[in-house]
Amino acid sequence: MRINVRVAPAAGLWRQQGFSLPEVLIAALLFAVSLLGLLQYHQVLLHSFQRQWQYRQAWSLAHQQLEVFAATGRTDAELLPLLPGWQREMRLNSPQAACQRLTVRIQTPQRQWAELNRWYCTAGTPADIMF
Repeated sequence: MRINVRVAPAAGLWRQQGFSLPEVLIAALLFAVSLLGLLQYHQVLLHSFQRQWQYRQAWSLAHQQLEVFAATGRTDAELLPLLPGWQREMRLNSPQAACQRLTVRIQTPQRQWAELNRWYCTAGTPADIMF
């Protein structure tokens, strides 16, 4: 018959395994700093994408306003309503009797401006008169 006997090691002879507390704290600090950096980068990217999207929308709205004027001959702001925070400026100049120039400026909520101009001339206007 066989008897298994376990002998406990003497005090102080236990071998520690794993990481020490300072190592764990430093690793947690590095992880937290890295995570904060990634979150800030993500926030900057989102802000840039929103800014770019609004800028593209401003160009699109300015172009639509020019098309509405070409179709209707009107510059009424009610034809294309804007969202809150957006602004529109329109100027219709008639330097000559036969031609008109419409300038449309759209401002985004982040204070970016998109400006488009288009000349509208009646048929038969000589090109050398315009310039």
